[in-house]
Amino acid sequence: MKGRRSARLGLVTAVVALAVAATVAGCGGHPAPQTTKTATQRFTAILGHAPTGTAAGVATRGTLVVGEDAQFAPQSSVDSTGAWTGFDVDVARAIATTLGLKVEFQQLDWARLPSALAAGHYDVAISSIAADPRPSSQLALSVPYAYTTAQIVVPTGDAPLATLSALQGKTIGVTASTTFQQFLEAATGVGVAVYATDADALSDVGDGTVAGAMVADTTAVSETAGGAGVTAAGTGFFFQPLACATLRGQTDLVAVLNRALLGLRRDGTLRRLSQHWYHGLDVSVRPAGVPSFSAALAQLKAGAYPTG
Repeated sequence: MKGRRSARLGLVTAVVALAVAATVAGCGGHPAPQTTKTATQRFTAILGHAPTGTAAGVATRGTLVVGEDAQFAPQSSVDSTGAWTGFDVDVARAIATTLGLKVEFQQLDWARLPSALAAGHYDVAISSIAADPRPSSQLALSVPYAYTTAQIVVPTGDAPLATLSALQGKTIGVTASTTFQQFLEAATGVGVAVYATDADALSDVGDGTVAGAMVADTTAVSETAGGAGVTAAGTGFFFQPLACATLRGQTDLVAVLNRALLGLRRDGTLRRLSQHWYHGLDVSVRPAGVPSFSAALAQLKAGAYPTG
């Protein structure tokens, strides 16, 4: 009799324990199951109204189609297996995951970006597009997801070229038609050697043809880590914010992209992706003490850019 009572009490205790565990799980031990929302419902909750324009198409499809450059490593490229990889690619994947979407990548058409967006080749371009200077009046831009700064790389062991006064009398290599070229040509007393690519300029840094080359800090750290025999120092000469680009007028899509990006910044995802792809460098935050490109150019033209 006593044995049966003990067994019954044990059964009751187990049932109570299971009920308590279920209550705790529902209150935060483990997330309780939630009702699955459609992408349209998620977008509506973000916007306060049903999505319109490209955002409506994305929500209905459940897939964000992203334009990327397949030859822009480490920002974006296609590996030997045919898979897309890189910092911008991972940012796009994170945005899609946050919004509950799948993601599909298409080759970016840089020369015809607005028309490619208008034709529906992709919904948005996420390929380190600088928002300053504004790339086109035909585009709408998200909030920045990264910031790159202009630095001078020099041969490892050489004195750093981190100030405007240090550049005086030196010849610096730049890629043609870039903000680097515009900045240095606006600076007095600096020689400018123009190249087709960063790689060409960096090659001449290595053999001493030029004193240094102005490149993005992401390029500088990648070259240094890759054993190119160059290094950079200083906070940089100017910064450029990088943003997602879609067609002008697509305010709903920009709004949902912004919500996703702000969340990814808040939870540290953008920082972690940056540090992974750029050897510990965090480009997810706006650099302190460095002017934007537009501000730096205006300072140069007014003779107000700091020399030291």
